[in-house]
Amino acid sequence: MIAALAAGHALARVGLVACALLAATALLRAGGTRRLAIALALVLTPVLLVAELWHSTQLEHLRHHRAEAAVAVVVAIAAVVVLARALRGRPQLLALCAIVALPFRFSVLAGGTGGILIPLYLVIWSGALALVAWPDAERAAPPAGWLERALALFVVLYAVQALYTPGASLAKAVEEVGFFLVPFSLLYVLLRGVRWERRLLERAALAVVALALLFAAVAAVEYASRRLLFNTALNANERYFRVNSLFYDPNIFGRFLVLTMILVTTAMLWERDRRRILLAAAVLVALWLGLLGSVSQTSMLALLAGLAVVGGARYSVRGAVAVVIVVAAVGAAVAIVDSHHLHLNFSDTAATNSSTDFRASLVREGADLFADRPIAGFGSASFSCEYLRHNGLSCGSTTAGVTSDSHTTPITIAAEQGLIGLAAYVLLLVAALWRLGGSGVARNAARVALLAAFVALVVHTWAYADFLEDPITWTLLAVGTVLAAA
Repeated sequence: MIAALAAGHALARVGLVACALLAATALLRAGGTRRLAIALALVLTPVLLVAELWHSTQLEHLRHHRAEAAVAVVVAIAAVVVLARALRGRPQLLALCAIVALPFRFSVLAGGTGGILIPLYLVIWSGALALVAWPDAERAAPPAGWLERALALFVVLYAVQALYTPGASLAKAVEEVGFFLVPFSLLYVLLRGVRWERRLLERAALAVVALALLFAAVAAVEYASRRLLFNTALNANERYFRVNSLFYDPNIFGRFLVLTMILVTTAMLWERDRRRILLAAAVLVALWLGLLGSVSQTSMLALLAGLAVVGGARYSVRGAVAVVIVVAAVGAAVAIVDSHHLHLNFSDTAATNSSTDFRASLVREGADLFADRPIAGFGSASFSCEYLRHNGLSCGSTTAGVTSDSHTTPITIAAEQGLIGLAAYVLLLVAALWRLGGSGVARNAARVALLAAFVALVVHTWAYADFLEDPITWTLLAVGTVLAAA
């Protein structure tokens, strides 16, 4: 049994590296080489996920009902084939389907972090199959540059550093690569091959705004009834009610609203028609009310960062920086003066943990883990287990404040991947900002909106993680790449 377990872990690690290399090849190469890499990734990634997670609680229902599992697989394959034929030679339809599917999270697994983006996975697999099966319909994409190299490096490095991840954390690394890094690399490739013309951008923006208004309306119903539709356990230990709309997490709901508000604000500042300006203002009010109901402080900070970028591009960089400093100073003063009502107590560690959902402790322990192994870290996806061990507990223990990461992307990377991973992360941020904020960005409202949304998303990940695990990150980079090339 021990030998079989060791062999299984070894095969999983090899499979991780293989999948990551295929994703990197798809990002960097073109033509037949890219199509071959995509085809292999479409087959190998699901095999890797099922093989590693088959005996986990996430697949317990499918494991005990194998006939249903077989039917589900057949139905899924049939749906992918049908949609692939519909998307053949229609890159704009593919783009709109992907945009609409981005926020929807429906899990078919019992727990865990994977399998929650089923509609988006269907679009990605269908678009990738169409690209492989009908190469004559493929459109020329901008050539790979430093951003694509940085993305490929990060994906491969994550898989390589999973080679020394403890066995107890290996399943999490498999989920990270199989559910996020590989599929979203293919999403990036697909969207980078779309010609993002003005009409398509307008349709995509309208779809995003319509979805955000729908989510805000659902949140209003939740707030009025004091009942959540999904993940009702969220408020079991909360001191105040938080809406999450159709999302499982109020912070992710807040993130989507913030990114939409940035797009609407940018359009409003470049608009000259008074009626459209008033309509945009009304949309912003509705979305702001939804954001308030989420009580997501992280999302509000992200909104401030994104609006600073928009203001700097439209008016003055100095003025935008001054406004940010003033708002930050006022916010800090309110937090200090009214700390009792805000449930903040910076002098008491326990109170700080309680007011930050144990994130203060997670950040502190993450920094300690980084100090223990500063060069290469403890291995990809190892944060949860190492956090427990650092506190004298066994891996797998259930205790308050324990999550799969530190909720702070740089801290998680530092603990798991050390300076090597941090260097790859910084390189990726620099390459992304250079690509999105390149020459002429201030003269193009769409590029300003994408740059501001990306900055807001990055700021959000510094307090709530989910950077490359969020498909919106890859979407912003892909669309921004096409617009920058044009």
